[in-house]
Amino acid sequence: MKKLIFGLAIFGGLNTAHAQIDLGVKGGINFSTLSNYPTSKFKVDYSLGGYANYAITDQFSFQPEILYSKQGAGLKTNSNAKSRLVTHNINIPLMGRYEIMDGFNVEFGPQLGFLVSAQQKIKDGKTDIKTNVTDNFKTFDFGLNFGAGYKIFDEIEINARITKGLTDINHNPDGRKTTNTYFNVGIAYKLSEL
Repeated sequence: MKKLIFGLAIFGGLNTAHAQIDLGVKGGINFSTLSNYPTSKFKVDYSLGGYANYAITDQFSFQPEILYSKQGAGLKTNSNAKSRLVTHNINIPLMGRYEIMDGFNVEFGPQLGFLVSAQQKIKDGKTDIKTNVTDNFKTFDFGLNFGAGYKIFDEIEINARITKGLTDINHNPDGRKTTNTYFNVGIAYKLSEL
């Protein structure tokens, strides 16, 4: 038993000595829609935030993030009016990352999403109509992320990620199941190492 405890202590010490934490910022373009939402189509918006990357081994790391993300969907209309649903979200991805080869990694992990507000915007000629529709959606959204990234330099990485919401965010219990779906292309910049 003492040997086991001693072995675990040595392993833990080596693992801590090896650990490196990178702190950085990231941003990107969102191509978002709402699955199963009537007349929805993809719309373009953005996300901004920060991350902490904890290197567990030379190839595997854990990367929690906190992101402000504009999502929602474009809405098809029967007229010349342009309509879209814009949601403001705080997302917390918890990503496991594996470096396949030097500079190239794949990532997978869950995401916790929190709706801040939602607006439907209609533009018909010179008329802009904005309607608060936050109450139509649930506040919490759980999803899964899958993506990949490539380090151009030690400090700069380009990445792409698909997020599929698993939670029905439609607040109307009699309505159809609606989930967030979006694709993000972005860039990350490492600020410091701890």
